[in-house]
Amino acid sequence: MKHIIVDCDTGIDDSIAILYALKSNKLHVEGFTTVYGNTSSMQAAENTLRLIKLAKCGYDIPVLVGANESMTGDAEPYPVHIHGDNGIGNVELPESEQKPLNEDAADFIIKKAEELKGDLTIVALGRLTNIAAALEKDPRLPYKIKHMVVMGGAFHKPGNISPYAEANIYGDAKASDIVFRAGFPMTVVGLDVTMETFLSARDITLLCKYCREENREVVQYIQSALEYYFQFSYESMGCLDNSVVHDPLAMVIAEDPSIGEYRMVRAAVEYENKEFRGMIKRDEGFIPVYDHDEILYCIRVNSDLAVRRLLSVF
Repeated sequence: MKHIIVDCDTGIDDSIAILYALKSNKLHVEGFTTVYGNTSSMQAAENTLRLIKLAKCGYDIPVLVGANESMTGDAEPYPVHIHGDNGIGNVELPESEQKPLNEDAADFIIKKAEELKGDLTIVALGRLTNIAAALEKDPRLPYKIKHMVVMGGAFHKPGNISPYAEANIYGDAKASDIVFRAGFPMTVVGLDVTMETFLSARDITLLCKYCREENREVVQYIQSALEYYFQFSYESMGCLDNSVVHDPLAMVIAEDPSIGEYRMVRAAVEYENKEFRGMIKRDEGFIPVYDHDEILYCIRVNSDLAVRRLLSVF
């Protein structure tokens, strides 16, 4: 059983990753910290609370509202054309009786790392602002956790928000650079593999037919939210009734890294040059440029197995 904190900006693909974590018998969610991105950090918390209620996972999970702007104050409009006005495809889930915990998100991450004594995995599905804030408060944080999985970055593929950058890394490039250099035991799941992993309408049709009865409402939500996501995928990439699954793939890899192949590299993130903001700078030459610890980045994944694993918990 892996103990995880999920740091998320709960949009459509985040929501599927969250539901996977709540339904997996190999993951125990210690808490959710939210960050701006697909929607505001407050709306992300509201979405997360409603998803917890929907999942009926059987244990209490705190939700904390985190950063609502980047470390440099850069503001980007929320991508309502991708995730809808409420972040989850305009699907209206029943309101939760639970409220966000009145505690600083960075403090919560530090506290859980200390409580779990090296057994905490952080799964970061959005901007890395909360993680960088926790680092500022406790520079020893990288040595207090078991691992961190980050969904973000484009190493050998073009970006999805600029020619050079992926949206999560771009959204707070300074925080990303701080985290990449900090010495975390870290796996980065970026566009190199998420853009090769698709969830189709046929997958969802079969899931509706064969899901466990107790998960029927969950699957109905997934189907409804993905209709919005599929429409964006068609309009932006010409994909017919399917879409890439960024955050769910990162969550599946957090549970079982064996479905991927990885390369070790020292990396940093450009945040001062506006044109190249969010670009991953890899130290792969013969003469090392950076002296901080290496990270793992996923270069290949068994996409079919990942999708089967994702659907299997429902």
